[in-house]
Amino acid sequence: MNNFISPIAIHPGESLLDVLESVGMQQTELSNRIGLHKKTINEIIKGKKPISPNTALKLSIVFGTSEKFWNTLQKNYDETAARLELEKELEKGKEIVPKYTVYPQLVKFKLVEKATTTRSKAENILQYFSVASFEALSKVYQIENIAFRQTNKKEVSKENLKAWLRFGEIEAAKIETKDFSLERLKYSLPKIRKLNLLEPKEYSSKLVNILAECGIALVFLPYFKNTFVNGATRWINANKVTIMVTPKHKMEDILWFTLFHEIGHVIKHSKKENYISFWDTNNLNDNYRAKEKEADKFASEMIIPQSQWNKFLKNGLFTYSEIRRFANEAKVKPGIVAGRLSKETGNWSKYSKLRNRVDVAIS
Repeated sequence: MNNFISPIAIHPGESLLDVLESVGMQQTELSNRIGLHKKTINEIIKGKKPISPNTALKLSIVFGTSEKFWNTLQKNYDETAARLELEKELEKGKEIVPKYTVYPQLVKFKLVEKATTTRSKAENILQYFSVASFEALSKVYQIENIAFRQTNKKEVSKENLKAWLRFGEIEAAKIETKDFSLERLKYSLPKIRKLNLLEPKEYSSKLVNILAECGIALVFLPYFKNTFVNGATRWINANKVTIMVTPKHKMEDILWFTLFHEIGHVIKHSKKENYISFWDTNNLNDNYRAKEKEADKFASEMIIPQSQWNKFLKNGLFTYSEIRRFANEAKVKPGIVAGRLSKETGNWSKYSKLRNRVDVAIS
């Protein structure tokens, strides 16, 4: 079997030129015989235009060759040129692939195949994102409008963040939703809030079902290293939106806050924009940070209204028993109260025993 792989793409125009020279025919004469403009013949010979099936048929008549001969030359050229273009693209992976430090996690979740070479990893990454080039990847996942900041002395990995967003897309595609309805979403908010009193395994499926009825695909995603992300809202089209949730340190109170935060984006902000919620928003650009604050306010008000929270703060008794009493009154889990109290006082360790961890892969 011939396994030869050509290192260069030879355009069929070169063979046409060889045939013309062998029979002593000028391009002008061929133009007259074949019925194509001389400029077209010249562009084929220079490799600027392909030999179409129609042209191949005419050449076979003029030169007494088979039509298949010319079509095969063109087919081989196209396939070789495409392969070489891909190789050129994969060569860029030498600089880009190492930035995807999340690759082992992608393998773990069976999102890409295990690979040992940079070239193979580059090809797997392009397939994972369903794009033909790294340039296309950047265009599809435009996150440069966010002013990324240092978090815990580490930079946000844009590559890992894009991989996380893609994971959300893949999972969201598995969820059938009705057309988006803002009215239905607003109507469902009290029902959604009540679910916080249930156990994660119970409320996760209920949340997915309720939001699917509103046109929202809710997906719970594992944390991808160096993304420092809690959640995201991405509009797939005017009738479907994806909400992705990855609560910091798998804390249940942050899960619920993030969920309502993202719902806040859906209700309050444009369908033309996508939103990503990070652990820290101090260094985001002003416009983006303003919308994050609006979504934060919406989430806080939905979970525990500010007027009710103020009364709790005024009381000044933040014992475990008082937190549980207030949580019962507010109809939320004590861990949610403890989480909000921890954030506002900055004392995360004091109330840690009341806060619950949750496996984010609960969907």
